[in-house]
Amino acid sequence: MPPQPPSFGSMEYWDGRFTSNSNPFEWLDAPTVLDPYLTEALKDTKEEKPELLHIGCGTSLLSYHLRAHVKEPDQIHNLDYSSVAVDVGRKREVEIYSVGEKHEEAGPPEASTVVRESSGNISARNSDGQCQLTSARSESVSPQERSEPKYMRWSAANLLSHSSLLSVCKPSAYSVIVDKSTSDSIACADDPYVFLPYPLSTASNEPLPSQVERSSEPIQPVHILAIHLAVLTKPRARWIALSYSEDRYPFLHQRFGGSAPRSGSTSQSKTSSTPVPGSTLEAERASDGLYGQLDHDLDDIPDKVFDMGLPDPSKLWRLVNKYEIEVPPPQGSPGESPIVYRPKIFHWVYILERTDVEVFLRKE
Repeated sequence: MPPQPPSFGSMEYWDGRFTSNSNPFEWLDAPTVLDPYLTEALKDTKEEKPELLHIGCGTSLLSYHLRAHVKEPDQIHNLDYSSVAVDVGRKREVEIYSVGEKHEEAGPPEASTVVRESSGNISARNSDGQCQLTSARSESVSPQERSEPKYMRWSAANLLSHSSLLSVCKPSAYSVIVDKSTSDSIACADDPYVFLPYPLSTASNEPLPSQVERSSEPIQPVHILAIHLAVLTKPRARWIALSYSEDRYPFLHQRFGGSAPRSGSTSQSKTSSTPVPGSTLEAERASDGLYGQLDHDLDDIPDKVFDMGLPDPSKLWRLVNKYEIEVPPPQGSPGESPIVYRPKIFHWVYILERTDVEVFLRKE
């Protein structure tokens, strides 16, 4: 019998994973891979202290690297389905940013070591002592700051439950969503049925009727994620997502009537922070004809489901740009026979922007 895939939609799976191994783990690429897109998004907000929501933070070092992008750590809100991961992350931050000393988290030789340097830098070093990640605070640390360290916010919540999210997040509060393969994980979960009309609506003052009806078919969970994130974000907020899929967000093609456009491309190393080139969506439409009709019936939401009261995620988010990142091939072992041909592997960065369409919680 073939092995079963992990239960990515199960809290028990994630709690067990992080309990058995709490070492830092990176999905797809290094924590620096989103740097140019984060820098641009934060610059475009024009806000003094924009708030970032890091969804599916897990045990990634990206959480701590994000501190280099903001003035105050509490601008960052790390969210995960697993309370175990949240506890690990919160404790690790305290250890890294403890007052006035250089702290090192020791571990077995094969484990990464996280170091808080006296200069305020963060480093992740492997067993060979090579630095894998470094981020620095832009200003010096005053004696007062050393005595009163500031920390990020950490919460456990279910991204597919609006009530769970609203119990830990304020609506319309965040200017940037950071998503490092979390949409991939959610897309691999089971498609849930939802009750309609949905508790969230794009019309104000709509009551939630006493009688609701289960959807006639399950809904691809990325649709639900998009609706829930729309509740939490400000107009023109950016959703920056790294994915292994060239077509991660089915609601984009549903809106455009074809596949999502392929914009920029690059051959980028895992630790590169160089912005990748990309053309505008309009130019792509005109020149490449990448809007060929594809069969997305399995992921599309039928119109009758929208008519019964599910918000249309294609009206809540628009695709600003999309970039492909070539994954460097693995290094061969000494003495290993050379590989004649290895197909290229790409990851994708999506930049989505929140529209001005408001989302409201229906009144019971």
